[in-house]
Amino acid sequence: MSRVHVLAVAAALLSPSLVWAAGSELQDQSVLAAGAGGAGVARQGDPGVVWYNPAALADGNGFRGGVSAFLAIPHINASATDARYAPTDQPASTNWGVATPFAAHLGWSGGRFGTGLYVGTPFGASVSWPNGWWGQYDAVSTSLTVVRAAPSFAVRFGRVRLGAGLHVDWANLDLQRALDFVDTSGTTHLTLSGASAGGDASIFVEASETVSLGLTYQSRTAIHLDGNAHFQVPAEFAGKAPDQRASSDLTLPDRVALGVGWTRGRTAVFADATLTVWTVADAQRIHFSNPSTADVTQEQHWAPSFSIHAGVERRVNARMILRGGAYYDHQAAPADTLSATSPDMSRIGLTLGSTLYAGRAVAIDSSLGIAFLLPRTATGNDAIPASYSGFALFGGLAFRAAQPHEATVVRREPAPSPQGPLVATAR
Repeated sequence: MSRVHVLAVAAALLSPSLVWAAGSELQDQSVLAAGAGGAGVARQGDPGVVWYNPAALADGNGFRGGVSAFLAIPHINASATDARYAPTDQPASTNWGVATPFAAHLGWSGGRFGTGLYVGTPFGASVSWPNGWWGQYDAVSTSLTVVRAAPSFAVRFGRVRLGAGLHVDWANLDLQRALDFVDTSGTTHLTLSGASAGGDASIFVEASETVSLGLTYQSRTAIHLDGNAHFQVPAEFAGKAPDQRASSDLTLPDRVALGVGWTRGRTAVFADATLTVWTVADAQRIHFSNPSTADVTQEQHWAPSFSIHAGVERRVNARMILRGGAYYDHQAAPADTLSATSPDMSRIGLTLGSTLYAGRAVAIDSSLGIAFLLPRTATGNDAIPASYSGFALFGGLAFRAAQPHEATVVRREPAPSPQGPLVATAR
């Protein structure tokens, strides 16, 4: 196989990494939870429980719904660690851009039973380097979007609630990179998509009047991707890399999350611990339909990642709640498979948030956050010798609504919950 073919596809594979969560996971799925460090597994009342813990839906408090929209502005710096490859005093940075993940939540509960629906973007990636940068033959841009629809059902037995459901994922991948022909350059562009399904289970426990516990499991989703590979190459190499169909497989990981919540009077504290089993990303293979274009396999060897989230919120008055939090999210990609295509880094994040009640049954949530990406250096032989660092800025806005009768339930309590009149605790 010619050198040009190896350079054309040897690293432009399915190893995208989003700069605000390990691997390609988007952990913020509710603006309310995002303002409290992303902790939401032991929370109730927020429509976002249809993602964080569907079992909490079985509270007997009728309808609730909400839409959360996020803005994410990532910025990654790359510095060459080998002067023979690129000047070590000329770092490069990704293009400024704005990603817009979203989450929509809908739930209903009557008596002991509840049902809900989540639709949103639980996984994604967005890395775009400037044209002509010194690592262009490793990566130019990576974009992964996963949209999930997840219906769920919940039932309550005293203080214990159980939930079960399924999820359907649709994934779209877009990869671009430059090709090195020694005396000239070319490009390759892959666009692949596919869909598949998995299952979910959850538990919510009201351990006492003030303490709640939650545990959730979301299964892996094995997705077969099909699409097109487009090459722009010199005429003498066109026979080795013609435009053609391409396919691959993408497995989204199993995910387990444990949460605890404490509420007393006007104050609430929440904490989550999450394990994401990224060992499903061990190697990636791209198959090309044209026999003259050899298939390519890239080793990944990702490890399980974990994250810890904690937040506190305080009711200021009848119409406003303030919250804040922090989190740590551990990397999934090892240093020997780290690359400009997949600059996966651990991150430390700080968040602020608020809720403003526009009426008994309508709330507006907002959140702000910053994540510091901890520096890492690529050590593998198949990637450019470089170190990576950076940060990401976040903002979120959500609208929530629920049946007005919930406000009446809360007012009967001695001290209003900091989670607001949209929250009522089932007994």
